[in-house]
Amino acid sequence: MALLSGVSLPWSLPLTLVVYGIVVAAAAWIYRDAKARGNRFAVLWAVATLAFTILPVLAYLYLHRDAGTER
Repeated sequence: MALLSGVSLPWSLPLTLVVYGIVVAAAAWIYRDAKARGNRFAVLWAVATLAFTILPVLAYLYLHRDAGTER
């Protein structure tokens, strides 16, 4: 690892942008889904997804696995 310190890898920026893009897309999906289900904490779910990445996604999927849309 010491050999790579200070070396800029050509794929690091695109990879970082892809990862952040996936996180933002997951947060947007969770917000829209929670809003469609009438969840009053939709914004909180989205912010938690942006801040903590995978844990809120897994929690949301687990907690809302059987709930249908409430329209």
